Amino acid sequence: MKSLKNKTILVTKKKVTVEKYFYQLKDEGANIIYFPTIKVIPKYDSSELTDAINRFAEYDYLIFTSSNAVKVLVEIIKSRSLDLTNIKVAVVGEKTSEECYSNGIKVDIVPEEFSSKGLINTFSKFDLNGKKIFVPCSSLSHEDLKFGLMELGAEVDLVHVYDVVPNDLSELTKEYEEIASRQPDIYVFTSPSSFNNFIRLIKINDISNYFVNKIICAIGSTTEKAVESYGIDVHIVPRTYSLSGVAEAIIKYFKLTVNMV
Repeated sequence: MKSLKNKTILVTKKKVTVEKYFYQLKDEGANIIYFPTIKVIPKYDSSELTDAINRFAEYDYLIFTSSNAVKVLVEIIKSRSLDLTNIKVAVVGEKTSEECYSNGIKVDIVPEEFSSKGLINTFSKFDLNGKKIFVPCSSLSHEDLKFGLMELGAEVDLVHVYDVVPNDLSELTKEYEEIASRQPDIYVFTSPSSFNNFIRLIKINDISNYFVNKIICAIGSTTEKAVESYGIDVHIVPRTYSLSGVAEAIIKYFKLTVNMV
C-alpha cells in the first residue's frame, strides 16, 4: 500500500524549482500543491553591496546562505566580470550548492549540518584570524552566522542583497482555489517567511484551529521554532535540512504511522 495515497501536500515553493525533489512523494500516492509564498526583490543599488563589490578581491571566503543569494549575486558577477579564482565558496546546503554549480561557481565547503550552526562548526576547523568573509543574504537573515565567524577571528561583511516579500495572490489563483476546496493534509514550510506569508496570503484568523489534525513539516530548527511560536505542533523535521531530506522524512513518518495502525 502506498503510504501517501489520497494525501495532499502543500509545499511553499515554486514548482519549477523544486518538483524534482518530490517525485518520490508522488510515487507514494501524494497530490502536491506548489504554493510559493515568497517573492524575491534584489537590492542591486544598495550602498553596502556596492562597497562590498568594489572590495571583492579582498575577500578570502564567499558564503551563500540561500539559492536566492546565489541568483542575485550571479547577475552582479556576470555584469562586473568578478574573478572567483582566489576566493573559496561555502554554501549552507544541497540546493544552494546545486544553484552554484548550475551557474558555473565551484563550491569548496558544504557543512554536514545544513544551517548557520553547521557552517560555523565547519569554519571552526580553519584559521580565520584576519580572513575576510563576504555573506550576501536576505534582509530577513539573522546575524548568528556573522557573529559566530567573528568569534573565530574573521572580518565579516554580511550584506543584504535582496528583500523577501509576500507573493502576489493574483498569480496563485488556481493554487488558492485548490487549497480552499481541498485543504491539504500535510504542510511543508521551508523558512519562517514561507510560513508567515502563507498565513497572510490565505488570510487565516484562527491559526491554531486551521492546522488542527494537519501534519506540519519544517525544513529546519529555525522554521520549526517560528511555527511553534504560534502554538502549532511540528511533526516532521528532516535530519538533513534539505528538500530531498523533507521528502524522505515525510515518507518515513507515514510509513511508521501505517505500520503502527
